[in-house]
Formats: sequence, structure tokens, C-alpha cells
Amino acid sequence: MTAFFYLAAQTSMVSNPRILSAQSQDFPLLPQAEDGTIPAGSASQIAADWELLVQRVQQHLGHLEEQWQTSGIRPARTELETLSQWAIAVLCEGDFQDRWDVAKLFPRLEALAAEPAESVKQLLLDPLLALLQDEDEDPDTRWFVARILGEFRQPAVLPALVHLLQTAPTEDLQQIAAAALAGFGKAAIAPLAQLLQVPHTRLLAVKTLSQIQDPGVVQPLMKLLRDPDPQVRAAALSAIGSARDRHIPDLLIAALGDSSAAVRQVAVTELGFRADLLSDYDLVSLIYPLLLDASAGVAQQAAIALGRLGTNPAATALYRVAHLPHTTHPQRMALVQALGWMGTPTALHHLHRLALQWSEEAPSAPLLHATIQAMGRVEVPELRWQAARYLVELLHGNLPAVQTAAVKQAIALQLGKLGDLDALDALVHLATDPDLGVKLHAIAALKQLHPDQGRQQLEALSNSHQVSEQTRQEVAIALAEW
Repeated sequence: MTAFFYLAAQTSMVSNPRILSAQSQDFPLLPQAEDGTIPAGSASQIAADWELLVQRVQQHLGHLEEQWQTSGIRPARTELETLSQWAIAVLCEGDFQDRWDVAKLFPRLEALAAEPAESVKQLLLDPLLALLQDEDEDPDTRWFVARILGEFRQPAVLPALVHLLQTAPTEDLQQIAAAALAGFGKAAIAPLAQLLQVPHTRLLAVKTLSQIQDPGVVQPLMKLLRDPDPQVRAAALSAIGSARDRHIPDLLIAALGDSSAAVRQVAVTELGFRADLLSDYDLVSLIYPLLLDASAGVAQQAAIALGRLGTNPAATALYRVAHLPHTTHPQRMALVQALGWMGTPTALHHLHRLALQWSEEAPSAPLLHATIQAMGRVEVPELRWQAARYLVELLHGNLPAVQTAAVKQAIALQLGKLGDLDALDALVHLATDPDLGVKLHAIAALKQLHPDQGRQQLEALSNSHQVSEQTRQEVAIALAEW
């Protein structure tokens, strides 16, 4: 039988539910007869409209809460029983929105039924646990029930959630069980640690423990870093990698040499957040080999990690690998981005050197474009002028790749962002470029830097007899576009 009829049979909910007590007459849940019963026809009608039922339950619940807060009068058990039964009925029979709305009411019902504790057990826990443990019940219903029970933080709920985690027929149900268990915090560590002993539940238990922000998870997960399953090792390391436990740094460093790329990637990712270890460990030297890792994911994550560390040796390591002839294009892009995020004088210097190198190689235009963008990303005011100077040098270098419209546009865009007035002359020159796209980018940058001075320089150029007729024509077009 469905859960709805199971509840009906247990409580006579549809055939003869009692009306709420006399003080609730202003907030009728359903149409009522004079003898205090709900006519069967009315019950059927309201049961078909779960949205209305949720509204009525919410309305009356608010009335009971107000009564308790203002007068200190706790609701009668019969009132809470009726509200609980109908709320559970909506969970079983309503659509997703109805269930979502009614699920929010259960913590409020629990608060009203909190004394004595046996009331919570009988009114809410017992029927909800019965639904959760019924393997024939709709998985969606069990999903909502698990979510609700996770908020109750009652000891009786823990074993049921652990069992659901092991036996859930769907991934969604498994995930909500894990989230609910994680909400118990420290109390859930011991039962989950038991699941670590069983191979087929080990990975699931690790992922669940990873959601618990408590130092108590470190020791049981630390034991799994030698597990034969690389997924388990990676998940365990990811869960404890950010913990400030004295053993963690050495474990992360050891994991850099793991046979699994997934484990190496976790290790290098976590070390990238540990700049606090730089005084005790040569992290740059330890991470450097992973820039050349056979796994692209590991190599790119190593670049990101060094970028986060932000030291001069880290910047030099990134440049050194980017400069190597056999470094792949995707890896070079990652290295350039990492240098750009660092925003230090050394990183900027290395970006400039890479830009010069790639300016001489036409096939490297995408890399040059990315490097120009990285140079323009500098946020430190003291470095912005230096970045602008490097970009202007590129323009004046007359190098093959810089002569493309796309690269000129990129330089103009970044010069505008950097805001250094020394770049005005270079931008005025770009505004005379025959390519309309370059011209428009240069005009936009001039307007960002100093619109009045930029226009004045263009007007002066248009009246100059020291420039060619072609240049004056391009200036005229630029002024018209202004």
C-alpha cells in the first residue's frame, strides 16, 4: 500500500480525524461537522489539493506558535498530531513543490512538540523513520524525509541515515543521506568510520566524512592514504588536505609522488594553499617536477599552485617551463595565466620576456594574445606603468606577430585598462591604423586615459604637414569615429 494509506490506516486520518481544539476554531484546517469530525467528502477534496493543505497547516502552525510565545500555552497533543499527520501525508502524496514547502514546517513542529521528548518521537520521528526505512517507498519521498530528519539531530536518526547511505537505490538519495549525516558533525564520525572498514562502502564513507568540518575526521582518513584504491586515496587526501594537523604537510609532499594522477593533483592543489609552509619547506622545488607531469591536469594544477604561492622562485619556475621548446600549448597557457595572477615585478618581467619570444613566432599568436592579457591584469599601482611600458615596447618592436590586427587590438585594450598616460602617444599612433577594429580599440583606450588630450593630439596630427596624406586620412576617420 502507498505511504498515504499506511498513514491513514494508522491514524484514521481520512475517515475520522478529530478537529483541532476549541481555541483553533478561527483557523479551521478542513470543513468541520458539528460533532468535531471532518466529513469524508471534504477530506477527499482537500487531499486532492495538497497546496491548499500546506497553506492551512502553515497557517494553523503559525497560530499555535504565536499562542505559545505570547501566552505560554503549549498546543494540545491532538492538535500537533493532526498537523503532523497531514504534513506527512503531503510528503507522501504531494508534488515536488508541495513537499518542498511542507518540509520547512517540520522543524517548527519539532519545536512545538519538544516537551516531553517522547512526543517528538511518537508524533514525528517514528512515522518519518518508518518512511525512510521503507524500501518500497517512493525514492523522492525518502529524499525529503532524509532531509527533514537530518535537521532533527536526534540520536535515533543516525543509524537510519547510515543504513540509507549504504542501501540507497539512487545517487540523489545517497547524497542527501550523506549531507544529512554531515549535519550531525562529530556525532556522525564514529558510525561513518565503521563504514571505512568495508571496501564497498569505503569511498562513500570518505566522501561523507569530507563534508564534516571537525578535526576528528583527520585520523580515520589519514589511515586510508595507503589504500589500494586511488579514488579512496584521492578522496581522503582531499578531505584532510587543508587541515592544520602537523602530519598533513609531509603527507601532501609524499602524495606528490603517488602513482595516481588524481592523488598527485589533489596534493599539489592543497600545497598551493599552504604558503605558510614556505619557511619550512622548499615547496617550489617540490612542485616544479609536476609542471612537467604526464597528466595535463596535474601539470596545469601545479602551475596554479605556484601562482598562488606567489614567490619570485615560483615565478621563475613558471617562466622556465613556459620557455622550454617541448612544453605543450595548453600548459603554456596555464603557465601564462598563473604568472598573470601573481602580479609581482618578477612575474611581470617574465611575462614580458615570453611576449618578446612569442612575438617572433607567428604560430604563437594565441599565446602572445594571452600574455598581453596577463600583463594588463596587473592591479598593483606601482606596476601598472611598467606593464604599460612593456606593451608599448612590443608595439615599437616591429615584430611579426605584433603586426596582426588582433594583437594590436589586445594591446590597445590593455593599455586603456592600465591607465598610464605615457601610453597616449602609442594609442594615438594605433588610432591611425588602417584596420578599423584597431582604430576603434585605440579610440576607446584614449577615452579611458584622457579623452580631451587624446582628441587634441589627433587634431594636431591632422593639421601636421610632417605626416603623410594617408596618415591624415586615417586621423580624419578616427576623429569622425570619435
